[in-house]
Amino acid sequence: MTPLRAHTCNALLLSMALLPACSAGTDHPRQLTARDSSEIEGLRAAYVRAWLKDDTVGVLATLDAEAVLLPPGHLPVTGRRAIREFWWPTDGSRTTITAFDWTLDELAGTPDLAFTRGVSTVAWRYEKDTVRSEQTTRSTNLTILARGAGGHWRILRQMWGPPLPR
Repeated sequence: MTPLRAHTCNALLLSMALLPACSAGTDHPRQLTARDSSEIEGLRAAYVRAWLKDDTVGVLATLDAEAVLLPPGHLPVTGRRAIREFWWPTDGSRTTITAFDWTLDELAGTPDLAFTRGVSTVAWRYEKDTVRSEQTTRSTNLTILARGAGGHWRILRQMWGPPLPR
């Protein structure tokens, strides 16, 4: 991560932590605009569509070049190449997303850095050699997005929790 991006990300996280301490009358001049929110929703929709179309290039295109996944029970997965290897291993297995619902419970940030919080329900089919299985999981998620090159929003960090009870 570039020093500027790391500083901006740290500043956003700090400001989000301190936000509840601010008084209700305080102005926050650098909040997301309606256009930012709409673009972020478009990115989220493109991400889900790409997964449902089994479009590896489309999924990776929604990620910032410096993206990091924080999957439960795993060390961070850093960068598009490592993410591709994590989600699409070359071990002969094939995972196909068969359903994907990504709710949005919260969206906030600045015109350069934002976050979403919600719940994802993902169903998939796994195949390797003679092994076949189908699973569905539901978990909370937190996604940090950054305005990247060309002014386009991209997923910078993505974290999801262990499966929620049914």
